Amino acid sequence: MPKRLLFIAIALLIIWLGVTFFSDPSGQQKRNTTLPAEEAPPTFSEDKEDPSASPLPGDTLLDSYASEDTEPIDDLRKINRLLGGYFSVIKDQTKYPIGGNADLAACLLGENANRMPFLRPDHPALNSESLLIDRWGTPLSVHPEAAREITLRSAGPDRTMFTDDDLILLPNGEKP
Repeated sequence: MPKRLLFIAIALLIIWLGVTFFSDPSGQQKRNTTLPAEEAPPTFSEDKEDPSASPLPGDTLLDSYASEDTEPIDDLRKINRLLGGYFSVIKDQTKYPIGGNADLAACLLGENANRMPFLRPDHPALNSESLLIDRWGTPLSVHPEAAREITLRSAGPDRTMFTDDDLILLPNGEKP
């Protein structure tokens, strides 16, 4: 039960961040027109805020990804939590369906219905080809089971997929 509460809390945080930082698609702040006449309206810079300065959901949810202080399966759990947040915020999956690793990584980088990035291109969970990788640098196997259910597989330390040391995480966050 505590895992479920943690997931709900993280999902709510991601939703709040999405609403707070990304609710105006133009990227421009709106002036408050309901101020009393004696108060001067606030002035806003025409420059857009640098998106690299704002934290992205992946910055928090994938903190210490592939760290020696964590177990390898924890990396897949972190990506699974990020997926939960992604699916909570991005409701329309029809324009950008996830069929594999490249599709999922693109969606997390901002190629989604809301144009909202969840990861930065230089995040340690991504390689130079913008694929999600495990701690050994091998691209993850991303297998959609349904529209919002994805099984994740790491090749493990031998870096060969479908061998005995593979790590697998089911869409419900459990190992098989």
